Amino acid sequence: MNNKAPMACHLLCKVIDFFGDIGVAWRIAKQLQVDFNVEVHLLIDDLMTAQKLIPSLDISIKKQTIEEIIIWHCDFSEHSVTLPSPPAFVFNLFNIDLPKAYKDLIQFKKSKYIAIEYLSAEAWVDNFHLKPSIDPESGLIKTFFYPGFTSQTGGLIREKDLFIKRKAFGDIQRQKFIQSLGGDPKLFSISLFYYPKQKIEVFLDIVDRLGKPIQFFIPQYLFDLLKLKNLYQFIQVIPYPFLKHDDFDELLWSCDLNFVRGEDSWIRAIWAGKPFIWQPYIQENNIHLIKLKAFLKRYCEGCDQDLSEVLIKMHDDWSNNKFNEVLWHSFFKLQPQLEAFALNQSHHYFKEPSFVESLVDYCSET
Repeated sequence: MNNKAPMACHLLCKVIDFFGDIGVAWRIAKQLQVDFNVEVHLLIDDLMTAQKLIPSLDISIKKQTIEEIIIWHCDFSEHSVTLPSPPAFVFNLFNIDLPKAYKDLIQFKKSKYIAIEYLSAEAWVDNFHLKPSIDPESGLIKTFFYPGFTSQTGGLIREKDLFIKRKAFGDIQRQKFIQSLGGDPKLFSISLFYYPKQKIEVFLDIVDRLGKPIQFFIPQYLFDLLKLKNLYQFIQVIPYPFLKHDDFDELLWSCDLNFVRGEDSWIRAIWAGKPFIWQPYIQENNIHLIKLKAFLKRYCEGCDQDLSEVLIKMHDDWSNNKFNEVLWHSFFKLQPQLEAFALNQSHHYFKEPSFVESLVDYCSET
């Protein structure tokens, strides 16, 4: 796309669960603006939650500009008329329901309407990417745009300069970052970002019995939910405050193992090039475990059998609240090989175009 003739878009985000939705939206918005000079209008319904991620956001203002991104406070309910008139492109993040008046405006203005879907490694995603769908009530045509792990999808969210920043983050930077959180750079470091239903107290007890000095970094709000009564002999638990996107990346780069969840932190763990354990967003009837299995099958392709078995078993145990002490001995034994594999996989996925790059290229061709 020619950066001298920027396009304009609406990026619609309904804040539903914690910071996952707004986290993905803010990343996409920044990449559209910074990497591709797109005029971005970010439409969101919950400024208070968004403010945690965007500290300069004023929750009393309906329209404001932050980092050259225009942010609107909107109501997405059926009969709402609070949404501004759409520009040439409308990106509906996670395919939320839209007010009738806004859908009518999309049709009237003949805007290109794209539904950005959730990330999945399931095989069917390749077939649904870029497929159109007609709204039976309004007749509005939308195109599904899927992030993914193959060239038949839109790719993964990634800034142009991400690997340059990661490479520049050396031992000195890591030492300073760990110390800024109150940790010891010499200790084995694990970041824990999990869903509250996890039996963390049980997990920490088991790890402590391994007899290996380890420091765990846990978000403050999750730490506050814990009822830690034990005085551990070998491990220490360090809560950390809410981190901006760049700081969260540095946390993942600094740790030897990262537990992540949902979508945004999952992608960042892949790019960190460090061993990680991913917990999908928990769904009824264990649908999330199907997504987990599909990802591990794809991610572990070409992986040595010993490494693959450990990775798959650790993910499976974590998503089922199981804790196997023998398995953790295997992990620490294979940790150098697992780290080399994770680094290699990050470079493997880097070969594909980024999600926002694919999105902009598609829009420039329509």
